[in-house]
Amino acid sequence: MSQEDNQNLGVDLGEFLDFYLLDSQEQIEKLAAGLLQLEKEGNNVGLINDLFRSAHSLKGASGTMGFTSIVALTHSAEDLLDRLRQGKMEVSLPMVDVLLAVTDRVKEMLSQVEKRVEITAEYQDLVDEMRALMNGETPAPVKEADSNDMKENLTSNYTRVDFQLSLEVAEQVKSSQDMGHGVYQVDIKFAPNTLMRAVRAVMAVQRMENLGKVVKLRPSVEELEVGSEEGFAMLILSDDPPEEIRGEILLVSELAEVEVHPYRIGDAVDGYGSEEVAAAQAAELLPVVEAAPSLPVRPEAKPVQAAPVIPAAPAAPKPAAGNGNNAATDGNNQVHTIRVDTVRMDNLINLVGEMVITRTRLVQIGHELKEQYRMDALVNNLNETTVYLGRLMSDLQESAMRLRMVPIGTVFSRFPRLVRDLARKTQKEMELVLRGEDTELDKTVVEVIGDPLMHLIRNSVDHGIETPEERRAAGKPELGTITLDAYHEGNHIAILISDDGKGLDLNRIYEKALSRGLVGEREGLSERDIANLIFLPGFSTADKVTDISGRGVGMDVVKKALNNLGGMIDITTRQGQGTTFTIRLPLTLAIIQALLVEVSTEIYAVPLSSVLETLLVERKDIKNVGGLPMVQLRGNTLPLISLRDKFELPAPEAEAEEVFVVVVGLGDKALGLIVDGLRGQQEVVIKSLGDFLNNLPGIAGATILGDGKVTLILDIGSLIQDILVTRKG
Repeated sequence: MSQEDNQNLGVDLGEFLDFYLLDSQEQIEKLAAGLLQLEKEGNNVGLINDLFRSAHSLKGASGTMGFTSIVALTHSAEDLLDRLRQGKMEVSLPMVDVLLAVTDRVKEMLSQVEKRVEITAEYQDLVDEMRALMNGETPAPVKEADSNDMKENLTSNYTRVDFQLSLEVAEQVKSSQDMGHGVYQVDIKFAPNTLMRAVRAVMAVQRMENLGKVVKLRPSVEELEVGSEEGFAMLILSDDPPEEIRGEILLVSELAEVEVHPYRIGDAVDGYGSEEVAAAQAAELLPVVEAAPSLPVRPEAKPVQAAPVIPAAPAAPKPAAGNGNNAATDGNNQVHTIRVDTVRMDNLINLVGEMVITRTRLVQIGHELKEQYRMDALVNNLNETTVYLGRLMSDLQESAMRLRMVPIGTVFSRFPRLVRDLARKTQKEMELVLRGEDTELDKTVVEVIGDPLMHLIRNSVDHGIETPEERRAAGKPELGTITLDAYHEGNHIAILISDDGKGLDLNRIYEKALSRGLVGEREGLSERDIANLIFLPGFSTADKVTDISGRGVGMDVVKKALNNLGGMIDITTRQGQGTTFTIRLPLTLAIIQALLVEVSTEIYAVPLSSVLETLLVERKDIKNVGGLPMVQLRGNTLPLISLRDKFELPAPEAEAEEVFVVVVGLGDKALGLIVDGLRGQQEVVIKSLGDFLNNLPGIAGATILGDGKVTLILDIGSLIQDILVTRKG
């Protein structure tokens, strides 16, 4: 039954589409995770039955909605799995390959359904391969989409438009390209005698907002209004395939032709040299497009279940017999979880944040009234009520913040398939071990952390894990291991990406940095300092560039992404034994406890989770070592940074003999912030500074104080990274 038939029968399935998509995406993720497990375990009858049920459920739901293409593809997969569970076939690598290809194709189809466009993805090739397997034939290998081949085919016979990008925009576009996002030039021609051409261009831009971001239009809308151009070109960023981009724009009337070509931002960008174009944080420009929510995967070989959007409340214990409460507590109709649109949840968090600001304002007013009317009973009652309100607000805030916390396993589950495919491509033997998937952190962090982790895993696959021959010669097992782990560390989360490969060649890294003038011959760098040089823009020791790594952009992008999240990354490596990358991130990016400090005429907020202690230091005890002020603290040397000098604030007429030092730390690194005074602790709501001010070095955001003034929140991770790593590098 098609969707048109359903409408003719008076049944409107549109209202059920969101439920269908949610269920289908969970089924396809469960199917993909189960296939990876099946590849390891072989003929596990219970697992095969689970896979068969997932395929059958997906087929049935798609048939109800009238999506015949998905039905046909999943029906063939169901037949193949049915042969497996009947024992008529054995699990084989070609079978797993083609079934994984089916999951990818269904995801593509579901993505088109989600965008409310016609399903155009081809599927007959996969159906033929599954039939060949069932007939005992050897099918042709499932060909993975080669983005380079596609780019070569699409790039021929077109004129590259100079969009005259500014340096800042060019950096952002190149950063998106380096992180694997699609950058396209779209050439559009008007139909003959088209009126209001500028309006058609605006409509095309609005259509593209469904698929990505329009960077530049040539000619501009103003030029189209007064000119008689036959067409125009758009520079866009999108993770959707060119066919979908073309189809979306062709929905605008009076557009005759649409051609989509990959637009390569090379080493020279619109007249700017490669040294000027540093990789920028792509998450600022283009959100990662996902076809479906991910599944947490355990390292043990056990079936996995999809993680709900909101953690389920624990089931109520069964009441004792005869207590008369069975009817209230023992029922199959109880609902322990609900699905909430993330927009509604974000609105709730924003309202809680505004209430926190208002509560802080009330506290400030109460203190001012008490100063003037100490003996007034109404003032005392007001302050008592404000204290009680503060307790309620703290409970409300904690409950609201828990809604934002999601398991990091939703990100980890993307990578078993990635490692499997990269292992096949590099002809290496390796496994990915996942730990700590239940560790929770803010959903905003989860949404951004995926790309940095992907870069680090690809780096471990390409540069860390050796070939089976090299591992045998080194006395290692042929199977290499990459471990992804997460755990809480105070008010931060630590994520470890480690491998048992060959480790970093520190001598080669130092020689490469020396040859490029990044370090001096007389600089005494520790092993950790040398290892951190790989985060410099464009730095790479690879002899050749592959489609996995070697361009020298991935690690720089990782560092920038983590800095924007208020986190940092550290490296531990041992030659011949492996490398571990340790990422530390704040648990939440919404409401925090902060220490307010005075610097010149300004007030700054220091996240309290990063504050170790506060000191009163005499100026004569501060020594300058290697260009950095230092002070001795309990036998150790503590590097210092003057916030007045960092932010170029005016100096007082007379310097005090003693200064306040706020000692902050992240992981095993510590830094002292020289300030003029301490104002006390306060709960603050982190507000974004917007696109134009979002990348200020050392600044994580802003907040509103109780007196209504705006103050900046310091980015401790960025300051530590800059002082202790970048300056040494």
